[in-house]
Amino acid sequence: MNINEGQQILRALHNGSVPAYEGAKYIMCGHEEERDAILEDLDYIKFKSNGDSHSGFKMIYGPYGSGKSFLCEVLKEEALKDNFVISEIVISKNTQLHNFETIYNKIMVGMRTNEFREFSAFRIIIESWIEKEKSEIISKYNLDPDDNEEDEEKLIARLEDKISLELAKANTTNVSIVNAVISFCTGLLRGDNTLAQKSLAWFAGDTNIPADIKRSIGVKGSVDKGNVFEFLKTLLYIIEKSGYAGLLVIIDEVETVRKERKDIRYQAYENLRLLIDMVSKDNLPGCYLLFTGTEELIEDEEKGIKEHDALYTRIEPIKLGDIRILEQPLIKLSRFDSSQLIEVSKKVRHIHGIVHGWNPESKISDEFIGEYVRSFTNAFGKEVSILPRTFLRNFIFILEAAKKEPMSKIKSLLNISEEQIEEVNKQIELYGREVAMEMEL
Repeated sequence: MNINEGQQILRALHNGSVPAYEGAKYIMCGHEEERDAILEDLDYIKFKSNGDSHSGFKMIYGPYGSGKSFLCEVLKEEALKDNFVISEIVISKNTQLHNFETIYNKIMVGMRTNEFREFSAFRIIIESWIEKEKSEIISKYNLDPDDNEEDEEKLIARLEDKISLELAKANTTNVSIVNAVISFCTGLLRGDNTLAQKSLAWFAGDTNIPADIKRSIGVKGSVDKGNVFEFLKTLLYIIEKSGYAGLLVIIDEVETVRKERKDIRYQAYENLRLLIDMVSKDNLPGCYLLFTGTEELIEDEEKGIKEHDALYTRIEPIKLGDIRILEQPLIKLSRFDSSQLIEVSKKVRHIHGIVHGWNPESKISDEFIGEYVRSFTNAFGKEVSILPRTFLRNFIFILEAAKKEPMSKIKSLLNISEEQIEEVNKQIELYGREVAMEMEL
């Protein structure tokens, strides 16, 4: 870890956030078995040169503060380093699971690669594929499209034929999908960025494209529940041809569905069932779906997944006493405990020393950390589940103060202020425990 990475970790924790991508792995405590099980799944489903590719899914759930976000960040980093394309969706009022069109569009917008992490990488991905096909055609037919207009036209014509042939291998029968990819290619080669961008926008699920633009692209309609899986299969084929290992899609905060009215909940759970069926049958090769949610999503009889019998029977765990079988569809994460708070505190202390060039152990000893964790958890009735991010935010302050102030002042901070306790308790009283934990964590 370098100083810049350490600074990013400390800033994220200071703001009450989970460090993004690689930063999370440096302070991850616990859940190594769950991480390894999912990484093993990713290795199984990735594209194979012999065509023996698969798809899969897992649902991780647990209370707030159980480490779902940390685990997902670590998995994203590992997947990116293994040459996967990733995309993360957070279910909310603006991104609803009952609307397949929105989910597909969010997958496209959220796509990232190891090299391109700040914006949607889909254009880079499809351009990479087209560039490979273009180079092969130029080499095969000895064309010089840069200096010869006739060769340029030959290149475009042969490239359009090749794209049609390749998409046929992906079982893309939707003419509009084929035309959109070809129009993007043509726009790219002719320098018509408007055509290229509009073609890409349509393929990415943009539903606000005018009729005249659609005609110029050669498409009709848009992505919908009836054709969304053909769009996804085409997307996966392009990802494979571009040389990537597969696609990891994280669908976060699925428990939000519980807040919808009954008919919308049912449709959302039905869409979840359809997605699970598709990957369970290897109908989306190279794709892995990772869902996250709270305990209520799984255990709530009235508004949770149990409300949809067909869905629940597909993921219902087989109980073998206290034996955990991580190969099952559902993985429950345990609560964050005091020993993990101590462990993560030591890691954060080490990072703080690297970033600021000092020896924090000279003031913040292991004994001090243990005592601070005890005082913090006791202040909240030993309910560690609401503490991790709140605790770490305060611990960063302790480290900052320890670097500048004498130890006599630092020891006084072992007493958690009434204001801190009051603030969390007020949120619990006003909004309920679930919302209060969400606000704090």
